[in-house]
Amino acid sequence: MTKVRATVVCEKSLYKIAQMHNFSDFLYLGKSEKKSGGEKRPAILADSVEAVIAAIYLDGGIEEVEKFIVDNLKDEIEIATKHVGDKDYKTVLQEKLQQHGEVKIEYEITKEKGPDHNKQFEAQVSCNGKVLAKGKGKSKKEAHMSAAQKALENLK
Repeated sequence: MTKVRATVVCEKSLYKIAQMHNFSDFLYLGKSEKKSGGEKRPAILADSVEAVIAAIYLDGGIEEVEKFIVDNLKDEIEIATKHVGDKDYKTVLQEKLQQHGEVKIEYEITKEKGPDHNKQFEAQVSCNGKVLAKGKGKSKKEAHMSAAQKALENLK
């Protein structure tokens, strides 16, 4: 259940809810945040969904929160439960590299580009000090995952 929750309750899923309900129309942002396009930033919109969930809980209780969550995340919940046993690239890489004993696996962000609302990260994964691969993503997690995926491809 922890993997299902982690898959469902993430910025990407909450951002989708915010877009679906036009949360950006109701945000109260500072001048500089408005100028930089803050009403479109996934992190801000995802946070606004969390705030609405808290407000629903305080106003209507756990049953109303459950209804809101299930109504808005049923597709993500269904997909996550179908893939509950699947392993991500970082896990698969770690298992493959540790088949013959302990190794030191490190992920490092090597570059950040772009404005805060549209960052691009580059990461590298190394094993015992040897760089295996590099990857890119819109978040550090995505960049790490991309590097792990490329490392697995290189090891084949």
